[in-house]
Amino acid sequence: MSSPPAKLRVQPDDESPAILPDELITEVLSHADVKSLMQMRCVSKTWDAMISDPKFVKLHLKRASRNPSLTLFLSKSRIDGDNNVVPFPVSCLIENPMITLPNDPYFRLRAKECRYVIGSCNGWLCLLGYSSIGAYRQIWLRFWNPAMHKMTEKLGYIWDNILGLYTHFKFAFGYDELSETYKVVLLILDEARNRTNVQILSLGDDMWRSIQSFPAVPLPFRYSNPGVNDVVYLNGSLNWLALRDSFRSIGVYGWKNVNVKEFVIISLDLGTETYRQLMPPCGFDEMSPVEPSICVLKDCLCFSNDYKRTDFVIWKMEVFGVEESWTQLFRISYQNLQSMHLDFVDLQYSQWLPLHLSDHGDTLILANKQERQAILYNLRDNRAVRTRITDDIQWFSAKVHVESLVSDILKPQVHQP
Repeated sequence: MSSPPAKLRVQPDDESPAILPDELITEVLSHADVKSLMQMRCVSKTWDAMISDPKFVKLHLKRASRNPSLTLFLSKSRIDGDNNVVPFPVSCLIENPMITLPNDPYFRLRAKECRYVIGSCNGWLCLLGYSSIGAYRQIWLRFWNPAMHKMTEKLGYIWDNILGLYTHFKFAFGYDELSETYKVVLLILDEARNRTNVQILSLGDDMWRSIQSFPAVPLPFRYSNPGVNDVVYLNGSLNWLALRDSFRSIGVYGWKNVNVKEFVIISLDLGTETYRQLMPPCGFDEMSPVEPSICVLKDCLCFSNDYKRTDFVIWKMEVFGVEESWTQLFRISYQNLQSMHLDFVDLQYSQWLPLHLSDHGDTLILANKQERQAILYNLRDNRAVRTRITDDIQWFSAKVHVESLVSDILKPQVHQP
């Protein structure tokens, strides 16, 4: 039996059938979700080849990035107390209906022998798991594409003592656009020298290599709030907000006594495996009791900080890597946030973290340490409302995630012009 024709026929009344060109079919299909595309691959061998083509995979990824999700980390499953990670569309979150997330065993981390989500890149989640053997832990990584139902074996094994996992190790996940290879970076704190040793793992060879250490300590270590200042992936680079000299004093004196000049953004190029140091915006000239942070909003590196306990300020780097391009993106008065009946003192001293800026730039999704729900802030009318999700979500652990057709991250992605 022959395969159905690949071209799409349209037959208006009393007319001969019109055949849509392949280019138009490709354009239409590139807007479909992954589940639908997996079903469409059964239409014909031609459609299967087209949807599997690396050029189509990249086109679909570009389209899907316009409709991202947030990976929502449920603290405990309603059935067995396991941790679930559910990718949830940002568009639905902004519409703000009453939501109860699906309690699907597919999303349980324990079933994947993992406990944490390290990061998300091109549709794949980097997961971390470990097992304890005496005073030591064996740590491993797995990689999961939820939309494609793809999962790798355990990779990147390392050993360390039990305390090391929480105080001396941090992982990051990204894509090397130069070699088209996925990589994991391991940061190892050298507290005695106020430096960070760096190792890197290319998924294709599954071997850790040491590269040049950082002359600073990225803030995910120890004194930073969990989820705040996790690594930021952008344009083939991994970026951390770091301190050059004041790391050890935070635990004694708090953030208020850290000199703003000690802050630096360490940007690691995954292609060259070299780093550079970027300074925060010059408008950040006074430290408050609240930790500053970095994030990505609409494909731009952003820096946010409390200003004199009256406003939350977000800065945008217009041209990545150019320090002179920092501009103020938003200034949100804490007075505007009192519409949610939050105590003004809580607003002044609690940690805020931008999670996502809507496509039209009118709604900002924020996480707040004092809030069980995320905050939807309307930038047009300066009005704030809470999301309405019935589950207990760890919002500071949410990560932007995009569905993708990328099916194998252990091999270099073949480039076709």
